[in-house]
Amino acid sequence: MYYIKDAKIRRFTELDGVRCAEVEVRPGAADDPELLVYITAKDQTDGQHDYDMVRIIRNDADLELDWYDNNLHSAFEEVTDKAFTDSTHITAEEEREKFKRELLSYGQLSTEFAKEFGV
Repeated sequence: MYYIKDAKIRRFTELDGVRCAEVEVRPGAADDPELLVYITAKDQTDGQHDYDMVRIIRNDADLELDWYDNNLHSAFEEVTDKAFTDSTHITAEEEREKFKRELLSYGQLSTEFAKEFGV
């Protein structure tokens, strides 16, 4: 499981024509990489609003060596489909949902999402 030390919205942008928030997530464990998580609003069938993680980018850049925050090199890797894996206690989908809930409940993120996405 990925533990969140800090998370903040870097910017609001569009991916594939969909408005989303780019959230920088700093890890709580020393060996975990930083993540850029792209979150968008989605409507559920019951009329309620929810959010979806549409893309996850792992940042393995070492800021002491690579001081320029440049996402055009290989230190940034898309891991949306492989970020979460099955374990003996939890499935990959359950782990993904748990991470999403923890991220949405971190600080004021859900309030900022609601204001930006109008939900």
